[in-house]
Amino acid sequence: MADQALVSGMNFGTTALLARMLDVHNFGIFSVLYFVLTYLIIVQQALIASPMMTIAPKMREPAQFRSFLRGMAGFQYLGSLGAAALAALVGLLDVLHLFPYTVDGEVIIPFVFAVLFFQVQDWFRRFCFVQDLGSTAFWNDVLSYVGQLAALILLWWARRMSIGAAYYAIAATSLLAFGWGFANHDLTTTWSEIKAAAPRAWQLGRNLVVVAQIQWLGSQGIFLLIAAITGVDAASGIRAAITLMGPVNVVYQSFENVIPVRASRAYAEGGERKLVAYLMRTGTILGVLVGVPILLVSVFGRPILVLVFGHAYAGFAPLVAWEGAYMWLTLVYRGLVYYHRTMNSTAILARTAILVAVVSTASCTILTRRYGASGGMAALVIGQALNVAYPLYEAITHHRKVQEAL
Repeated sequence: MADQALVSGMNFGTTALLARMLDVHNFGIFSVLYFVLTYLIIVQQALIASPMMTIAPKMREPAQFRSFLRGMAGFQYLGSLGAAALAALVGLLDVLHLFPYTVDGEVIIPFVFAVLFFQVQDWFRRFCFVQDLGSTAFWNDVLSYVGQLAALILLWWARRMSIGAAYYAIAATSLLAFGWGFANHDLTTTWSEIKAAAPRAWQLGRNLVVVAQIQWLGSQGIFLLIAAITGVDAASGIRAAITLMGPVNVVYQSFENVIPVRASRAYAEGGERKLVAYLMRTGTILGVLVGVPILLVSVFGRPILVLVFGHAYAGFAPLVAWEGAYMWLTLVYRGLVYYHRTMNSTAILARTAILVAVVSTASCTILTRRYGASGGMAALVIGQALNVAYPLYEAITHHRKVQEAL
């Protein structure tokens, strides 16, 4: 909880700082790129981090556990290089005049470095949580996120702030933090360890990757669609609304690093019944924790936006209320993801994600053209409601079968 409070708090400060140092338009450009960065992180988590956090806790032999984590480290290095190459491809397409939009080289180069180093540092955090090294993750995030905020303040003081400089700051501080982790932990790897670990991760992660990408299209991708229809300034308002839900994300992300591990252990110890009992108990606690922050931020969205980001963001208050509704539904969805992940029934999530992506994209296009950014956010909530319905039905059905078999 302390680690995620640190991360979310620093992200809150960074976002507020950038919103004030960059104008609404440039902050919108930064936010659009950040949505892309988030997409690449989501893919990395689905393919590498999530399988690692689910498979590793089930291993009883220390040597097997260590070899698997080393193999996953190598898998992550390859994945980060691939993601950075994909980001660099955008710049290459622009140079060859094959891209329909103009890409500023002063922005895309630091963005590529940010993709590379942010991914490996984010993976290292989860590597720590798998081994119950919470304090190590905390101090590593102090280097990365507090360093990031300090770097941005320094750039502002030197009057060198720009979109590219902001992404250079993210890249440099992420590299510093991962370098510290690499120097103090066994993060080397061999090709044989990668070949042994990667197929196991792929077996679990392939459906999660599909889910992650389609989920991104039905959630973060909707933000980009809204920006494409209404203009890049809308991305600034959406980013501000997401940032105000920081206290809720503290709780969600904190337990994202804990619940999958403990859910796997609960299932290994007592089967599906103990897994359900654990998730129900945890979900009830989380429901109480997130309820008050969501309600307060949704009701007082306008004055909070003005206080944190400035008067230019007052008009984005309706987006905050829609984001609050989305976060309520996300709590339920996360519990269902943990259930189906532990039960190896992730195909259900993939099928649901496809339906949600289609419905969300279609409704976003229609509602955004009619009601602007608020209509697009309403489409996001509609999609998340569908996202909960089918996995919940499947989980209840399976649980009943287990109960009848006892």
